[in-house]
Order: sequence, then structure tokens, then C-alpha cells
Amino acid sequence: MGEVRITYVGHASVSLEVAGTTILTDPVLTARLKHLRRLGAPAADFDRSTVDVVVISHQHHDHFHVASLKLLPRTAHVVVPRGLGAKVSGLGFARVTEVVVGESVVHDAVTITAVPADHDDRRHPGAPRIQPLGFLLETADWSGYFPGDTDIYPEMADHDPELTLIPIWGWGPTLGGGHLDPERAAEALELLGSRIAIPIHWGTLWPYHVRPNDRLVDPPLELIAAVGERGLDVEIIVVPPGATTTI
Repeated sequence: MGEVRITYVGHASVSLEVAGTTILTDPVLTARLKHLRRLGAPAADFDRSTVDVVVISHQHHDHFHVASLKLLPRTAHVVVPRGLGAKVSGLGFARVTEVVVGESVVHDAVTITAVPADHDDRRHPGAPRIQPLGFLLETADWSGYFPGDTDIYPEMADHDPELTLIPIWGWGPTLGGGHLDPERAAEALELLGSRIAIPIHWGTLWPYHVRPNDRLVDPPLELIAAVGERGLDVEIIVVPPGATTTI
């Protein structure tokens, strides 16, 4: 297998360069998002022009962010849950594919398969419901898993990815339902059986007028401790927002 280059752009946004294809997850690339400000490294450090594929997990504002999508090349292939395609096509993207759980899209050497996610399916109260997704990313000799936002669900045990981009927190001092905290993330990794995990969904966004606290920095350390307590054989690679690693 060739190297996989991974940039933690921040929050749930990750760039993966695998088999000659650059995939960007749930892009949030701006300094602010509604009531949230970006406190991590600026997303401008990420080269947006290289993006070949964008995957959107669900329609919440911090995952389906229209202003950030407008910053990406319209040549990118955007893969979205069924029901979001018209909105993305309206932004000028030439290739938009809607998927539901179990459906796959092939882009060059990468197969992208929609898998379940246990998370709220509305953009806001009263909005149409669109089923959240996670995505398995597979080549002939490598596999990765981007869960989007989710709680644990039984089918996680069926995925068996080499790499999991594991969400471990959110965007503030508390965490709502349908998310993983460090303890639940360790439980999810036990089900998944991944060889490597990179914590995401931490250290990036924070509400205005709320004093920053340890929730911006401690969740990865708590994940490492929780994985150790469970005796899991998984390497946790902590990549700060804006940084890059190669596996």
C-alpha cells in the first residue's frame, strides 16, 4: 500500500490523499460559523484546490456548510445523503451523487460506501429529515472510516477499517446526544477493530461569549487513557488542527 497523507483541517474536516485522490470530509473552512468561532489553526493553511472528492455526512450547519463549499473547486465530486443533492448542485458543482446506506460511489481507485450513523436527521427544528451517514473509503489494499456524527450502533462491528477518523467531542463545553465522547469513542474503536485511529471533532470550534476551557484540548488525552483502560491494540495518532501526518 502507498502512503496515505492526512490533514486534520479541523472539526470534522479532514483531507485524505489516498491512491492519487484527495478526499475532503464535511468541509468547514471559515473563521466563523453562525454562533461559533474557529480557535484552532486557520483552515486557509489547507490547499483547497487539490480536492477531488467531498463527502458530506449530514445536514447540520457544522457539517454541511454552504459558505465553505463555495470555497472549493466546482470540479470536485460531491457525495451527499439523499435529499441534499439539489442544494449542492445549485452551488455549481458539476458532479453530485446522492447515496443511502449500502450504496457505493467509485472515484478512480477509491470506493466510497455509505454506512449508518446514529444522529439527529434535521438541520433545524421543523426542517425536512435527511438521514445522516458515515462513509467507508476503500482501495484495493487500504480502508478508512469517516463516521460523521454518530453514537455507537451495532453495525460498526462489521466495518473493520484499517483507519478510523474517530469523533471524540463537539464544539462547546457540553456534548449533546448522537455524538461520541472519549469513553464512547474507545468503545466504538473496540467494535471497529481499527489498527490506527485519528481523533477528530475536537479543538476547533467554540461558541462566542463562552470562555474556552479544557474541552478544547483534553479529549484526545482522555481517548488515549480510555483506549488504554480497555487494553485495545489500536494506535492513536493525535493530529492537531491544521497539521498533517502520513501513515
